[in-house]
Amino acid sequence: MTLDEPSGGEGGGDGFSRVHPLSPFIRGGLVVIAVFGYVLSQQIDRVVGAAGPPAPGEGETSLLVPAVLVLLTVVGAVLLGLLSWWFTRYRLGDTGLEMHSGAIMRQHRQVRYDRIQAVDLVRPLLARMTGLSEVRVESAGGGDSHVSIAYLRHTDAEAVRARLLGLAAEAQQPTPSPGPEGGMGSPDSRAELARPKGGPVPPAGPEGPWPGRGAAEPAVPLLRVPVERLIASVLLSWDTIFFLALLCLALVLTFVDLGVVIGGFLPVVLITGMRSIIRLTRWYGLTVALRGQTLTSQRGLTDTRHSSVPLQRVQALEVQQPVLWRRAGWWTLKVNVAGARIASADGDSGESVLVPVATTDEVLRLLEAVTADPVTTAEVASLVADTPEGFVGVPSAARWFHPFARRRIGYLPGRRAVLTRSGWLDRVLQVVPWGRIQSMTLQQGPLDRRLDLASVQFLSTVGPVRPRVEHLSTDDAQRLAHLAAARASHARRRSSGPVGCDPTPDTVDWP
Repeated sequence: MTLDEPSGGEGGGDGFSRVHPLSPFIRGGLVVIAVFGYVLSQQIDRVVGAAGPPAPGEGETSLLVPAVLVLLTVVGAVLLGLLSWWFTRYRLGDTGLEMHSGAIMRQHRQVRYDRIQAVDLVRPLLARMTGLSEVRVESAGGGDSHVSIAYLRHTDAEAVRARLLGLAAEAQQPTPSPGPEGGMGSPDSRAELARPKGGPVPPAGPEGPWPGRGAAEPAVPLLRVPVERLIASVLLSWDTIFFLALLCLALVLTFVDLGVVIGGFLPVVLITGMRSIIRLTRWYGLTVALRGQTLTSQRGLTDTRHSSVPLQRVQALEVQQPVLWRRAGWWTLKVNVAGARIASADGDSGESVLVPVATTDEVLRLLEAVTADPVTTAEVASLVADTPEGFVGVPSAARWFHPFARRRIGYLPGRRAVLTRSGWLDRVLQVVPWGRIQSMTLQQGPLDRRLDLASVQFLSTVGPVRPRVEHLSTDDAQRLAHLAAARASHARRRSSGPVGCDPTPDTVDWP
């Protein structure tokens, strides 16, 4: 038995539905635009470069060949697009989402509901212009187990996303003990709740498709990044400094009659400018909210995204403050999320930057939401403000490696997590819950051995956060390794909450 769901087209009597017919053309739209742009530029060059009247028959031939090429390209793209659309189908089955694709090389992908970690809604520019959206489903498995449904009508995509969230929450709930026949605890009644046999699609409103399934929790707003702050953060970046340096160099070269060299700077200038523009358009209008045990965010100017980060998948956090942001008190918040992020149908990959720029109070509020532990948040605040009691720094011998930042480098063994601090120009704070530490590595190079120093690296999942404490004394490094092993083992045994910083009472005295 399968679920009746909104679809972009009929898929037959097997319960599968096709995506919207425009989907392949949205994915390949840039290629078609590039072909037309190339042909158009060739024609402009012919017109501009014509020095005299064409020879008999030359004008007709020069226009006929490009026209035939464009026609063949369009026809080929349409046929390939229709073939791709015909063989791309999806279904919300009894136990998971299924996706069929491929005309020659057939592919069948499936994600079980109990393995779903996040369901995001993505709207690239071409999709927005045509009223379509992409549904990204991220699972707890490897990258091959992720599925992207691209593209559906926006209302249908919202309904599919809401239903997937409801089914995932239902599948991940502990199975209650069987009750009397026909009661609410019986398997038949639970199946009836989760798998309606026809009828209208449940509304995808703020309460989700089925109230009380995890998707129905109201969203608690946590953060909204003003556009003015986002623009200021881009201007106060190293890209802007580099751009201004190139501009000054270009003025100097022009003044000494070496302006011909400026053309070599053009690619670098374009790349730098594009990085700033992409940052602005990607994070425009960012809002972050907490819905149950999931952080949700909405952002984007040209490509809008509705993303979610399950708290139980967060393995490590990092807040970074560039030197140019220090006076304003702004930070960037990054996270390591277990499970690889999938790419969009238009080729854009995910990222693990949670917030590009936020104030200190906003960062601390987000940290408390992620860790669900005010004690860890207070420890982070103490590291931001000063060097608290219990902070273990590096010895004076480490000045040969860090002549300016030696007093800032070290770690704080927190109650629920280990907190590291480093950096001089760009300040960095890292938070790794004890229960999320997978393994540790002690590293000691030749010069380290001579100075009796060692570094400790904590193994986390793939992501931007690489927890590490450099150039501790050998005794402090070994002490940290033993401490982390003991606390990580204890935290994994007793942790019953959805987040890494288990906030339940603990009477055990740490070693």
